[in-house]
Amino acid sequence: MLTNVATIFWAKYRQFPLAYTALSYLFFTVAFCYYPVVGHWLTGFVMMTLPLAIPCGLIACIYLLYKRQSQIAMAGLMWVLFSFVVVKRLVGTSAVDLEISQAQTLNVLSFNSETFPVSTNNKLDESLLKADIACFQEYSPNSQLESQYATKVEKLTCFDKDRQIGLALLSRYPIVKQYGRIWNRTQGPDINGFLCADIAYGADTIRVVNVHLWSMGVRTNEAMEALKSGNIGRFCFELGDTFHRLKEGFENRNEQLQEVEQYVVGSRYPVIICGDFNETPIGYSYGKLSQNFKNAFEEAGQGLGFTLNRHPYCVRIDQQFVSSDWHIKACQTLSGISFSDHFPVMAQYVLKKSFKTSVEALSEQKAISPLAYKTPGQP
Repeated sequence: MLTNVATIFWAKYRQFPLAYTALSYLFFTVAFCYYPVVGHWLTGFVMMTLPLAIPCGLIACIYLLYKRQSQIAMAGLMWVLFSFVVVKRLVGTSAVDLEISQAQTLNVLSFNSETFPVSTNNKLDESLLKADIACFQEYSPNSQLESQYATKVEKLTCFDKDRQIGLALLSRYPIVKQYGRIWNRTQGPDINGFLCADIAYGADTIRVVNVHLWSMGVRTNEAMEALKSGNIGRFCFELGDTFHRLKEGFENRNEQLQEVEQYVVGSRYPVIICGDFNETPIGYSYGKLSQNFKNAFEEAGQGLGFTLNRHPYCVRIDQQFVSSDWHIKACQTLSGISFSDHFPVMAQYVLKKSFKTSVEALSEQKAISPLAYKTPGQP
């Protein structure tokens, strides 16, 4: 039977090769984005082309309908519709549960601060970067900022003789346990790594991970400048260099994420993972973490929330993921803070355990004294 199916499919494929190729490519692209079981660097390139695969697949479906290949066309249309489950990652839905609006909130900031390159005309107001927990990438020590927090943990490396750069996690709550690592890089500065901190949050312990995955340094602006000036040789060189950097990034981020996952998957503590992932929502790292965690902006953000403050601008590569122990109250990109090449991401969370406890206590009080909880106009 399988032989007959394969024979029929091959016959149809030979009759409509472009349409069947487009639908097959769309199938694999969506499948990898939704469930990235293959960590090969080629998978990253395939996932990145989803915005192109969807319209190509749609055109193939329309063409097959025109050719009266209705069964394959309708199956393709269903897969096009299914792809929007993945496309949804690009847009915040801002679906906030009104029941948690008055609950105790944990504010978490994530920011690639680019070592705070503040000019004389753009002074840093440290109060704008105040939260309950703040995770910084490309961080340089800042005493005024650190004075706003009770505890900190950092991993820094010597960027040059005058500066240290790395990761920092600042907290208003006590850090009871910590682990961190800066990954070695053969060529380029050692600025990528992660910090894992167990934090005493009220009567609970939570695990916060600050990550900065492999930086690619893709120079798309130089390729565009070469194309505008008519320098085709330079343009081709920049495209080849971009391909090499993307491939290198996919390979290294896959390995780095596997190490980070050892500290968060199956954790007995509520987990928050935030930082600079250097990948878009249709990348491997995002898809891999989405299998076990919720993305804060996807669940409670607004609009597109681009976080890159340089060319190509229209991408969101700074993320916050949380375990199912949390309600996501809000998440936003702070585009008003523009001195870095990234924008900060601020999210608000409510621990479900504490929320349930407060609701149960309120219910008990209502049962004891119902007259104390009259609604306006109630006799």
